[in-house]
Amino acid sequence: MTQANIRPTAQPEINATTDQDRRASWLHSAYSDQIWIVSDTHDQSRTAKIDFGFMLADGRSLMNVDRLRATVKEYAWWVRDSRFSRIDDAFTHASMVRNLMNLAHALTIRGIWSFAHLQPYDLEQLVEECRYGADAVLRASERVQAHLQTLAADNERDPKPFGGLPPYIIPSRGVRSGGAPTEKIVAACNLPPSATILPRVSALIRQAAVANGLRRDPAPEEIPQLTNVTVQALQRWLDPLEQLYAMRRHIDAEAITFKPFPRGAARVAAVKGVGTERTPTPPPHLALHLLEHAARSIFDNELGARADLTDRKAVVSVATACWIVIAAFSARRKAEIDDLRDGCLRGNDADGWWLQIYIEKTLQRRDWIPVPTLVARAIGALSEISRAARGASSTDHLFQWLGPNGEATPLDVARHLDDFALRVGVPLHRSSDSAATPWHWHPHQFRRFFAILYFYRFEGATLEALSHHLRHFNLEMTRRYVTQDPEAAALWTDVEWGYMGHVARSITAGERSVSGGAGERLKKAAHRLLDGLRRKLQVTSPDRAGASLALIMQRQGLVLTPKPWVTCSCPKTSEAAKQAACRREHASEADAVGPDFANAGPTICSACPHAIIEERGRTVVDGELNHLEAAAEHGARTGTVFGALEAARVVEVRRARELRYNAVQALETPPQAGGPSP
Repeated sequence: MTQANIRPTAQPEINATTDQDRRASWLHSAYSDQIWIVSDTHDQSRTAKIDFGFMLADGRSLMNVDRLRATVKEYAWWVRDSRFSRIDDAFTHASMVRNLMNLAHALTIRGIWSFAHLQPYDLEQLVEECRYGADAVLRASERVQAHLQTLAADNERDPKPFGGLPPYIIPSRGVRSGGAPTEKIVAACNLPPSATILPRVSALIRQAAVANGLRRDPAPEEIPQLTNVTVQALQRWLDPLEQLYAMRRHIDAEAITFKPFPRGAARVAAVKGVGTERTPTPPPHLALHLLEHAARSIFDNELGARADLTDRKAVVSVATACWIVIAAFSARRKAEIDDLRDGCLRGNDADGWWLQIYIEKTLQRRDWIPVPTLVARAIGALSEISRAARGASSTDHLFQWLGPNGEATPLDVARHLDDFALRVGVPLHRSSDSAATPWHWHPHQFRRFFAILYFYRFEGATLEALSHHLRHFNLEMTRRYVTQDPEAAALWTDVEWGYMGHVARSITAGERSVSGGAGERLKKAAHRLLDGLRRKLQVTSPDRAGASLALIMQRQGLVLTPKPWVTCSCPKTSEAAKQAACRREHASEADAVGPDFANAGPTICSACPHAIIEERGRTVVDGELNHLEAAAEHGARTGTVFGALEAARVVEVRRARELRYNAVQALETPPQAGGPSP
């Protein structure tokens, strides 16, 4: 199988570590051997094997690629040092080294032949792949599927026995057995033998074997989905990268040159190691478009004044809009939303609304969460839709409807999400390597919607209906309730980190005009990064430079909080609180951390060292200035204390606009380098 962009680069000499230098009671082989036998520290009868003859993406063995071999072997030696880990058993030792060899293979897929050449952008991609285990890291099922498709296409042109699949020959008897030699197919894809046990790989090969007459048993009905590994398993993937950086001054080999996880591998694993299926996260502009039109559908209620509720299409459409809005503002699971009952809403428009919903995995009881008026209207619409059905079924569930035949029918809106998105004109999604297609909506994705709304609501989307109905609603209160659930909190943090990467990328690409204390510092950092990449003749794509800037932001502990007039980047520390403009009047609060948004505003925040001022802030300031000027010029206030205060306020706001908000401009990006270094 031909591998695109997989080619070795020139390799310098690596100082060879001798067998004499690397001896230990747990190592029962010579350091230079391809296969190590290692044992527990305290029980040498318990052993495991580590085979460094690991196949890389170009078909070569790790043993034949000096730079990667040196790094992996040195890691395998030093990981038993108590300064870097607490590993003292052979099984865990071998498992961690295998993970690093899988990661080395993943680097070679990208044409990277040294851990020293790993960049933050590559690391981001690796972490996302590690979430789904060895199959995703090796891109194993993807490569096997491509290989099988190539064989099928070749067979179309030139038919061969069994569609070109090699039959399995029993070694002892020399006769064909029913089945395909999985090992040969995996090897043809330049994958290590361990890929044969991966469920998706096995199912794909079995499916092809049945289709081409090599097997007679039924083919798998479905190829299994990739699923999130556990938090603990993900940490075992990330720990070798973190440990390799910690070893950089000790190993006789190349190591990662930057701290891969400023927040720690354990924290990244806790956030990324959640979920079930590998469900793609919808791009924010698509999610916000869907949410905006769901809000409009509720308030433009398609049911109108019809009392018979017999139009199934309209009923399903409104129920789907209601489900989307409830999911967005509760961050609850599908089953929990589907279980909503009559009487689950309390409150009023003046004092606020509260929704009672069952919290399945943590509290295992019903709890009340604050919701905006929009959700109250959604519950009201569902109550009207389900009224007759509740009487007929003698149940109080809201997601049901009484059809024209007089039978109560459950409303399973999950099956209608794609239809609703098509009807409201959600834009097509275009990935980097394919044509534009409709996004496939899945209920799991909606748990991220509130975080997407919170962080991306000022990112250019037209959200008139949402903005109108959220104008008196405190998003911070809902955030506190939503993130009490550990899984929802992890999803929230994942979106928050994604937003930081989005901001960093758009600054380095020159797509985001910023000013303010933090904005100017970030532009300077981006300029230094781009200059550095250009001098090294490395690719200076926005994604790569943006990932490096995001890593700097993480190291500094920045916490991005979008406000209408600025994006606050104040870290949640006491030192940052001392510098925050919104806390200057309360500097005596020794235990204060982070910003105090109760004292924030356009003029206060614009002078803050943590402010990232953007173009949207000018619109807010212009609106406030127009309001103040009109009030100051009102005849009834002329010559009064109130008039003088308003005139002074006009001067203050006008000065902030001229000095800070009008200084917003984008980074001037240097020309891109032509390609990677040789």
